Amino acid sequence: MKEKRTSLSDIAKALNVSKATVSFVLNDKGDQFNISKEKQRLIREKAKELLYVPNFFAKSLRHGETKTIGLVLPDISNPFYAELCKTIQEKLYNSGYNTFIVNTNDDKELEKVLMTELIQRSIDGMIIAPSNHIDDLVPILIATHIPVVFADRPGDENADFVGIDNKKESENIISLFSIKPKKVVSLVPIPSNVSTIRARVNGIQASCKKSKVDFSSVELPFEQEKIDKLIKLEIENGGDSFITLNNKCTLPVLSALKKLNIEVPKDVRLISFDDNDSFDYMNPPISALKLPINEIGLKSVERLYERLKESKAPGEHFFLGCDFQARGSH
Repeated sequence: MKEKRTSLSDIAKALNVSKATVSFVLNDKGDQFNISKEKQRLIREKAKELLYVPNFFAKSLRHGETKTIGLVLPDISNPFYAELCKTIQEKLYNSGYNTFIVNTNDDKELEKVLMTELIQRSIDGMIIAPSNHIDDLVPILIATHIPVVFADRPGDENADFVGIDNKKESENIISLFSIKPKKVVSLVPIPSNVSTIRARVNGIQASCKKSKVDFSSVELPFEQEKIDKLIKLEIENGGDSFITLNNKCTLPVLSALKKLNIEVPKDVRLISFDDNDSFDYMNPPISALKLPINEIGLKSVERLYERLKESKAPGEHFFLGCDFQARGSH
């Protein structure tokens, strides 16, 4: 049977003092209320002895804030979001905030449920990389007045957003290939209807049209065997320059090329839109567009701090630049 949680009253009864006295001491107000050092010491020792744990939600109600932030991410298994999560969580913790982290798996219905549950926990604010279009999230967001910042994936045009200009960055990739492509193939992760992925495809397609280069865009299946067949077909159809639209797409594509005895960059060239630490150790090392993950995380927290101050200023969009890591596969 679960034992009863130790309360302030339990400590007060054990020491024959008032509940208020115990509360003042454990909230670091003993000196303010002229409670002797010896009595403060006895109260703290008794609290430790009885394994007293402060009631987080009761304390939050008294102070009007919970010092917690909700972080909504679409795929924590993606190295990009894992690093983004680490940056945001560490920055918030160093500023006295705890972080409730939820992973939506890019499931739009699950995202709505998890966001609602976060709000019900009285979080002070939220940072979101949304799977849903903003119109689908508005009914949830208007139910609360907590500050919201969108990171990586844009949301409301009137809300704060921190990320990159995916269309602009992808338009520049074509010019990075060491040899002008005859046909560019963009390899799209599933789900392919995510706003950032759509923008990347549109940017590459626009650049190919401008440069009079053939273009093909294909979704990568989950099964490696199907990926192998797809890559073989694209090469047979003239594909000589591949762009993987996130780092999770790159490894299965490299595996398919190896099975087909296709050498990179001799036979085809490859650029990853999204870097990974492992790319430096491959043969050849993989050329990639490095996204400013840490900068996105830090700037998102910075904007949230401004909103927590009840700033009435209109939301701003911050587009950060990417760096091209030219390693040899392009």
